[in-house]
Amino acid sequence: MQTLVFHNLSDRIQARAPVYGACFISLFLIAIYFSTALAIILSGVIGLFWLLTGQFFTLARILKEYPIAAWSLLLFICFFVGSAYGNASIKETFVIISKYRELFFIPVLIPFLKKNPHRNWVWLAFTVASVLSFSISYLMSLGILDMTEIHGPSWKSRITHSLFMAFFAFYCMHKAYNDNRFSTLYVVMFLLSAYNLFFIVEGRSGQLIAVALVALFALQRFKIKGRILTILGFAVFMGLFLNFSDKSSRIHEGIANTKAYMKEHPEQTDSSMGQRYTFWHYSLKLMAEKPFIGHGTGSFAQEYQRVAKGEHFMAQHPHNEFLLIGVQLGIMGLIPYFGFLVSLFYYSLKLPDQDKWLAQGLLVSLVIISLVNTPIFDHTEGHWFACMIALCFASLGSDDKILKEDI
Repeated sequence: MQTLVFHNLSDRIQARAPVYGACFISLFLIAIYFSTALAIILSGVIGLFWLLTGQFFTLARILKEYPIAAWSLLLFICFFVGSAYGNASIKETFVIISKYRELFFIPVLIPFLKKNPHRNWVWLAFTVASVLSFSISYLMSLGILDMTEIHGPSWKSRITHSLFMAFFAFYCMHKAYNDNRFSTLYVVMFLLSAYNLFFIVEGRSGQLIAVALVALFALQRFKIKGRILTILGFAVFMGLFLNFSDKSSRIHEGIANTKAYMKEHPEQTDSSMGQRYTFWHYSLKLMAEKPFIGHGTGSFAQEYQRVAKGEHFMAQHPHNEFLLIGVQLGIMGLIPYFGFLVSLFYYSLKLPDQDKWLAQGLLVSLVIISLVNTPIFDHTEGHWFACMIALCFASLGSDDKILKEDI
């Protein structure tokens, strides 16, 4: 009798696992925006729930149905391989591997997001978190919310916040264009997030992503005439912004630093952009030393200190995901990362239109921010991308048909 009751309870939990899993993921996504500690706790809860509900038995099938998950897991495994050589300590190696654990999260999250209603819950959580983010930012900028502004009026760093705002604006454009009953609301949210991005927080990487996403939106939704008008309209906006707004000073600073670096005898500056060029220069030197398997997992900081002696600034990472992977793992690690990016594009073409468009926007965002920062290595961006990639691509192996208004 007790065995029968246990089996019945187990069957009920198994049947409801995707529901509970989607709830945990929704809370997890909101936590990513506001609390690192809570996000870590919830990531552990989700991992434990994945084990207890037997979802790990489906891992092989998930990797077969979702090649993006296979590529992400392969890159994660490469970091374990890289721990077998190099000069990094066990502690340094463990820290780096733990930093990239979100690569394993993609196949963990997907089983809970196969149903369209479950994905809609997570999209709602994404919307709530985004609205709260720019609301807090506005309150901070007005002095109503008294908080320490390390990187400007935003809860997270300027880079992270600008990424969130750029992609949310892109999401709102698609929602508004769908001409549903909430289109006006999404237009308002688009304007608030775009204004916050360009005139409140002023994150250059997010602004660059926004420019690319506007062009992508035009390509996705308009014919030739609409594409030309959209790009011309945005070009006029950017021209006015760059020439007449004092909020464009950071962009002008970045352009000036780039020009200084491109001279025959490069000038080094203490600005964030100038430091990046120096980091990239020495990172390329390190990659040239061991191009095939790199210097080993966790080796970057130590190897950088070796080749950059005499420089004013040392680096824990090069503010470039490709270079960080390349220095540690060489071509062995870059092939899986490029394979992962290519698979995101290839399999986005097999998704329903709404998921396809958002997945492509996510890919553009990931590539751009990988050039100027380390989104997979960083905690917040890494978990956010893992969650959003799983959310966008979960319908790939699902029988659900997504309606136009259901994103």
